[in-house]
Amino acid sequence: MSNLKISSPGDVISGGSQDHAMNVEKQAFEQGYAEGERIGKQMGEKMVETVVKRYDNSITQLAESHKGLAEAMEVQTVRLALEIARKIVQRELTMDPDLVAALAAVALKRVSGHQSIALRVSRNDFARVRVAIAVVNPAVTVKLDAALERGDFVVETGQTFLDGKASSQIDTIARALFDE
Repeated sequence: MSNLKISSPGDVISGGSQDHAMNVEKQAFEQGYAEGERIGKQMGEKMVETVVKRYDNSITQLAESHKGLAEAMEVQTVRLALEIARKIVQRELTMDPDLVAALAAVALKRVSGHQSIALRVSRNDFARVRVAIAVVNPAVTVKLDAALERGDFVVETGQTFLDGKASSQIDTIARALFDE
């Protein structure tokens, strides 16, 4: 058997045993400290990882929101530009009554080989356009169409239909811009 003696509370520990006990206590403290440090480091890393994931998600959401806002602003800007163009064209047609006759004459050249050509125009443009078109192509019948606005015209033949309404042309541009 060995000379190992188990001490009980109140026993006096000899010098060598006291050093051993202090070493064991120191090792236990260091081991506990190292274990605590490791666990603390793991917890800190997990906290940082969670914060980084939240940050990444926030950045992703922010980027998506920014993209959506930019696209919406682009659409609204184009719509505004088209509305401004509509107003400018209407103003120009009002300011220059001969412009309608000139535009209609260009459209009539596209159908010059067709039979029974009719040109429908608004009440505001009828008299001026009828005189101008009679000079360019007397075979064209100019008709008054109360449904058309100033500056609008429609060319009809047995083979085709040309819509010369300013609003239709701007709508065609809008469909092309919006890929509709």
